[in-house]
Amino acid sequence: MATGVLVAPPSGSSTCLPSRSPVRVVHSKLPCKFWLQQIPSVDEARPGSCPVCSLASREPGCSLGVVGHGLRERQLRGPAAVDVSPVIEVVLVRRYLCLRCSAVITVVPQDVEPRRHYSRPAIALALALLALSTQTASAIRQAISPWRITATSGWATLRRWIVAVRRGVLFPSAALPPEASSAQVAERVAQVALSHAPPSLRRAPQLALVFAGAAAMA
Repeated sequence: MATGVLVAPPSGSSTCLPSRSPVRVVHSKLPCKFWLQQIPSVDEARPGSCPVCSLASREPGCSLGVVGHGLRERQLRGPAAVDVSPVIEVVLVRRYLCLRCSAVITVVPQDVEPRRHYSRPAIALALALLALSTQTASAIRQAISPWRITATSGWATLRRWIVAVRRGVLFPSAALPPEASSAQVAERVAQVALSHAPPSLRRAPQLALVFAGAAAMA
């Protein structure tokens, strides 16, 4: 399995690497299930340009501007589809290095939500269950979390997602005023996810549309 090559700047270059390089996440067009079957090659997953300084990854007659920087394990929690038991998957994601600005770029599957252990479709499904079927937090936890914990009546993770939506750091297109209720936030996320569902699935159940739409929001 190819992991890419870290290419140093040419000898004599005046470029200085900063002590802390910016890190950016770029989404692949492929969902996690395809990455689990076979991780894309370095060339297949390479972003077209650096998301930090816009340097093209590859220009005719020039050496690569964004090079392979190895692999990293990424945990992904939640169900792989509606009405499927939640699991924990470990997927290998590709990392790249921009030779101009030293940004480290992580390319992840389409349904990975940056800085979250749960997949974006799983989070959207949890909020849709809260909004559309008025299930309890405990029941939603059973449907979304891979851990079989029944001792508590609530789910702190669900509350954190709602707060993150209010702050605009999760599903930013669904952001609502701070005074919006949890039910209003959950309903808004479900509506936005539904609007992104592929037309080919228009006859699918509503929760399936939310799940598919959330994956397409990358």
